[in-house]
Amino acid sequence: MPPKRLATSLAMSPSVAKKKRNSLILKVKLDNIHRHERGEKSNSIARHHGLTPSTVSTIFKSADSINR
Repeated sequence: MPPKRLATSLAMSPSVAKKKRNSLILKVKLDNIHRHERGEKSNSIARHHGLTPSTVSTIFKSADSINR
């Protein structure tokens, strides 16, 4: 059986900072929704705002609650 990994692996290193979550303002979310409704692709919307395509898709999926 191979030896166990040491606690000094990259994932447990104290110098590796955890990525900070940032919240998007309503204006950006509404812009994403309007662009998507006009037929723009999720990838191009994501590149425009510096987001990931999955974030843009999630925003569009929750468009009903955002528009309230």
